[in-house]
Amino acid sequence: MIRRIVIAKHELGFFYRDGEFIRVLRPGIHWLFQLLGSFEVRRVSELSPRIELPDIEVLARDPKVAGLIQTYRIKDTERGLVFKEDNFAGILGSGFHAFLRTPIAHKVEVVDIQDLEVTHPLRSAIVRGHGSGQFITMVEVPDGHRSILYVDNVRERLLEPGRYFFWNGIKHVTFQTVDIREQSLEIQGQELMTQDKVSLRINLSARFAVSDPDRAQSTQSSFKDALYRDLQLALRDEISGRTLDDLLARKEDVGKAIAARLTEGCLSMGVSLLGAGLKDIILPGEMRTILNQVIEAEKRAQANMIARREETAATRNLMNTAKLLENNPILMHLKELETTERIAEKIGSLSVYGGLDGLLEALRTVSRQASSENAKEPKL
Repeated sequence: MIRRIVIAKHELGFFYRDGEFIRVLRPGIHWLFQLLGSFEVRRVSELSPRIELPDIEVLARDPKVAGLIQTYRIKDTERGLVFKEDNFAGILGSGFHAFLRTPIAHKVEVVDIQDLEVTHPLRSAIVRGHGSGQFITMVEVPDGHRSILYVDNVRERLLEPGRYFFWNGIKHVTFQTVDIREQSLEIQGQELMTQDKVSLRINLSARFAVSDPDRAQSTQSSFKDALYRDLQLALRDEISGRTLDDLLARKEDVGKAIAARLTEGCLSMGVSLLGAGLKDIILPGEMRTILNQVIEAEKRAQANMIARREETAATRNLMNTAKLLENNPILMHLKELETTERIAEKIGSLSVYGGLDGLLEALRTVSRQASSENAKEPKL
């Protein structure tokens, strides 16, 4: 049986009979006789010059093949950077690799990866290349954060904001990112009792920032849980040592006292406590009713006191006026004329008997009566 095999201009064919390599088929038409057994032609192309044949390491030692390929052996601590006409084309892992010699220039640059971080001058192109993800780990640290780099679960260093790239396959690289911006922590619905045995529900708000990421991550499993616990206990102590009246009158002092109490302890776990304050003080229904009654009584007493103070002032003014009129006849006469003028403004018609003196005497009498009635009216 004869088979016709065509090898394209950009290809080479590796001819096998019964699984054993026989020869290389160059571009052109080939007529192959199949008498006994079986044969196979495996093709390689200049368009994809890396040879993926399973027995290529053996073929590379064959004189018929050695002059057609270029080989590289990459150690476990190395990686091969493939460049096609000076453009990055891929990464080679450890092992044996072979490339078909082609008119298009190919180059493999072997780099040592024991330093872990990718520092090649063409790093930007390398990390974006196709298939680079399986060889490189990217660590991205946003602004306002810090990352702790661990190599084989041992802390290596602290990473500032930016992008970092590390080689895979030689050591295990992990990282923990910590937010160092100001954050808030809410302590909600704490059922507490004051010094005078009044049950309250308290909500506390605290502001903090991570000042030492290494200490915050290494001294406890969760610094937020530890801070929450410390705030909760400090709030309990502060409320239990104050009466309800003191708490309502100076609730700002509670937050300041809590912050002062916890500042040093927070720093020891890598956290800066920036401030704390009571958001809500919620009284039980019965206690709220009683407190409203107390406030109402206090306001009513204040209103009565103001009314009495005004009444006393008005009486004192009347007494002072009477003393002045008693000791000064001219002032008394002027006062009578003033009163007479006010009364005359309200009179529609007037009949005069006894002349002008009689008129004045009558007006004086009316004025005295009006003044007497005004003095008898109760002051409100």
